[in-house]
Amino acid sequence: MDLHRVKVRILGEEYTILSEAGEDYIYSLADDVDRKLRELGTGMPGASKQKLAILAALNFADELQQVKEIKEKSPSVSIGTGEIEEKTRKLITMLEEGIIGDL
Repeated sequence: MDLHRVKVRILGEEYTILSEAGEDYIYSLADDVDRKLRELGTGMPGASKQKLAILAALNFADELQQVKEIKEKSPSVSIGTGEIEEKTRKLITMLEEGIIGDL
């Protein structure tokens, strides 16, 4: 599969993401990450980007865990956990790359 190089802005900083996923998907992930970081930053002015990134990753992981638990309790419920897991992994990778860039 072809790799796409996509430039995104998160918290005002530009990141180049190399991914097999399409550009629109990467833009959507970046928007989700940016929105979550800004939301957390509003409640925690002065927090470092690293701290916000870790809290955002925990929030995304919590959302994923809740979906998994719903799926386990009700297997008939049609929730695309595979898609959610993939999106969460990609978000965490993007956050980790941002953290490494800040250190």
